[in-house]
Amino acid sequence: MIILRGIGTGPYVGVGHVKKIGNDEDLRDLKGGEIVVVSRASRDMLSYLHQAGGVVTDYGGITSHVAIVLREMKVPCIVGTGSGSTKLKEGTLVTVDGKTGNIYEGFMERDYKTDSSEVYYPATPIKVNLNIPEIAWKVAPWSEGVGSIRIENSIIRTGKHPQVLLDEGRLSKVIADSVRLIAHAFHPKPVWFRTFDIATDELKRLDGGSIEPDEHNPLLGLRGIHKDLENPEILKAEFEAISKLLDEGYDNLGVKVPLVRDVSEYREAKNIMCEVGIRPHRDLPVGVSIETPSAVFTLDEFIKEGLDFVTLGMSDLAMCTLAVDRRGVKVAKHFNLTHKSVLHMIEMVIKKCNQNHIETCICGHAGSDPAIVRWLVETGISSISTNPDQILKISKVVFIAEKTMINRGFAGKVK
Repeated sequence: MIILRGIGTGPYVGVGHVKKIGNDEDLRDLKGGEIVVVSRASRDMLSYLHQAGGVVTDYGGITSHVAIVLREMKVPCIVGTGSGSTKLKEGTLVTVDGKTGNIYEGFMERDYKTDSSEVYYPATPIKVNLNIPEIAWKVAPWSEGVGSIRIENSIIRTGKHPQVLLDEGRLSKVIADSVRLIAHAFHPKPVWFRTFDIATDELKRLDGGSIEPDEHNPLLGLRGIHKDLENPEILKAEFEAISKLLDEGYDNLGVKVPLVRDVSEYREAKNIMCEVGIRPHRDLPVGVSIETPSAVFTLDEFIKEGLDFVTLGMSDLAMCTLAVDRRGVKVAKHFNLTHKSVLHMIEMVIKKCNQNHIETCICGHAGSDPAIVRWLVETGISSISTNPDQILKISKVVFIAEKTMINRGFAGKVK
């Protein structure tokens, strides 16, 4: 019997007793295997949630960072139920089906066909997005690099705000230790480090997080490169970590700047990189994540400034374009990654980058959506960066898409 529905975030299924989380003490009381039910899940909870049998939230979307990381951890997760924290009773046995988004009363065995383990090798490089450095060695043999190191999870696992780590003189070391694991596992394949992109609501619960402002819509607030430029000492610490790894011989690193709105932000970030002794485009490749319409329509300015690669963040681009909070349950039906306005902008970026010999790569949730990936391959994207558990599946999708395009070409010549 289905007792509640939400948005499933992955293929995993969990069974356990409901454990409602109302405060930090409840998190510390987790024994492991419970179905954690919480109104809103934040990244600082991940150090506890990794041991859960499943996670259910009232709010949030499939593209939220918590949903993405839990999928990487293979924890079943259903977000956006709207009322899970009130409808699900403490201690009851439930089954959480992360594929359908259904929550069942009691134990319900689900039987799904599993993807073939056959390995495909498409011409388009298949990369991976990584939140958890410790799994890098497992996925490195199956992918052609890392499209996005999301280092925020390593920071949040310390329980301390980046400013606290900076004041303690530990911030650069925490970053370097995590990135080193990934760069080493993948060497000599390219590994792109994304500078911090942590929303204020995810920082507030950390030690020292009281310095963060109150924001009603953090996803459209102080985040991305704009936040780091407000505190350049933190950004400098990030670049110092990368500089240390370059000195150690890790020549496969690149840096990308997230959520740029204007070329001046990109230029300022590169200036700070120079201050720590890194020569952009010479010592390592540098690029941006295109996630705002303003960046799309001023791409020529970024190209003139110098770009080695571009990654595409379709979730934030769709949010900014459609004026829809991608974590908002009430407006979820309006969030559409494949809205024609979003696709048109993505096509514009890919075309212009191809004309200027700049690599393009899709990152985030869209890189795990077969329909979107097929369209991107047909549009001419250079590479695909997907979730760790989707590498084999997306490799097959891309391989078939490429083969279809070749067959169409031959058919056209015959005619």
